[in-house]
Amino acid sequence: MKPKTKRRPPRLPRTYSDAQLAGIKQSTTARRLATVERLRTAIDALRAKRQEISVQTIYDECGLRYAAIHRNPEASALFRANSAHLVAAKKRNKRRPSAEEEATPLALLDPLLSYKKPQLVARLRSVQQQLLEAQQQQALLVEARLKQEAKVAELEAKLAVLEPYRTFVMQMRAQMQREEQGRFGDLPPGV
Repeated sequence: MKPKTKRRPPRLPRTYSDAQLAGIKQSTTARRLATVERLRTAIDALRAKRQEISVQTIYDECGLRYAAIHRNPEASALFRANSAHLVAAKKRNKRRPSAEEEATPLALLDPLLSYKKPQLVARLRSVQQQLLEAQQQQALLVEARLKQEAKVAELEAKLAVLEPYRTFVMQMRAQMQREEQGRFGDLPPGV
């Protein structure tokens, strides 16, 4: 059986004074700038010697390891901009794509780009013809509608003229119905 061990209380986070924090920041900044300067001098020296710039040649020149370069964003950017391998990879990737490679992505985006000019002209002319026919049909419909509205307005005008006669006829009809009810109103139902 294992002997029981005493549990240690958890460590409390250490607090630093403002002066200590300022000193830590100043020290970190100084080391970061020193790393960038060492890397810059190593790159300049390697260029002067016409040697390839790589992690190994940088280490051989100034003793700076890749981990130190990688932790420092400025040094990392400087190394990437000057590394022989990365610069060559950039040049390979920057090559101009062939006409076939350029056409492929655009054709995927717009299917009309895959048509040849004569096909596009034929499609354009057929669509223009359809548009012209639709415009002609619309003009005929508008003309027919205007004629209808004119006829309706004409009939309404005639109806307005005949309105007094209609009211006269309605009054006469009502009077005749009253008279008929008066004459035949005393007859028994069923005769």
